[in-house]
Amino acid sequence: MAKRSRASCPTLSLLHLMGKKWTMPVVELLCPSNKPRTLQFNQMQQLLVSITPKNLSRSLKELLAADIVKKTETKTNGMLSVGYSLTEQGLVFREFIRNSKTLGVSLYSLNPYCPNRQCNLCQAFNQ
Repeated sequence: MAKRSRASCPTLSLLHLMGKKWTMPVVELLCPSNKPRTLQFNQMQQLLVSITPKNLSRSLKELLAADIVKKTETKTNGMLSVGYSLTEQGLVFREFIRNSKTLGVSLYSLNPYCPNRQCNLCQAFNQ
């Protein structure tokens, strides 16, 4: 049987992206409690306490390339403002993450409140 690379399989690519350390916290940050929002880079870095600018930038680039996150630029009083928000696909991806968290709770008897919490507050990401 021929070995398939992640690049040739969308499902493996998606699972690989989801498994990266900062994917879940960034996605959850952009849509907490079913309310999508737009955040600037600095706002995200402040809310994701232990993420480095390099890691946040890398994560956003990967999510942009996967069409999970979109970048918007607005000009107000001559000042350029760049924000990040979830795309329609990003909202579906977020539900996939939530469902995966629920499955993890039921399979491994984890903290039952985990599916309802924001990943950016989890100790697993703040080490």
